[in-house]
Amino acid sequence: MIYLYIVQAIIYKMLFKYEMIKPIINGIKTETRRAWNRCMVKEHGIYKAKTNYSKDSIFAWIKIMYIRREKLGDIDEDGVRKEGYRSIIEFMNEWSKIYGSWDPDLPVYVIGFRVVKVI
Repeated sequence: MIYLYIVQAIIYKMLFKYEMIKPIINGIKTETRRAWNRCMVKEHGIYKAKTNYSKDSIFAWIKIMYIRREKLGDIDEDGVRKEGYRSIIEFMNEWSKIYGSWDPDLPVYVIGFRVVKVI
């Protein structure tokens, strides 16, 4: 029973920072990079976009459009815009706040998504 709960928590939701709600809903943020050991979403899957683990934090349903692997340092200006930032420096600073450091050689999952329903 506990195992099923953990699997469900991993498969059916993606967490985002609170300040990313508006850019996601407005279609400005359409990509996210994750430093996962293994991919936790599936292409064409539909997931709850949340800001935390509470039931009330769901703000949208998103559909995963594509997934690819790349090095964190391979992000370009287009990728930065799709992440919802104005510059690579801004993105690097935010990444460092979340993950503790910037490692351009770190393999990440690049996940493209679109909003299918706003909650």
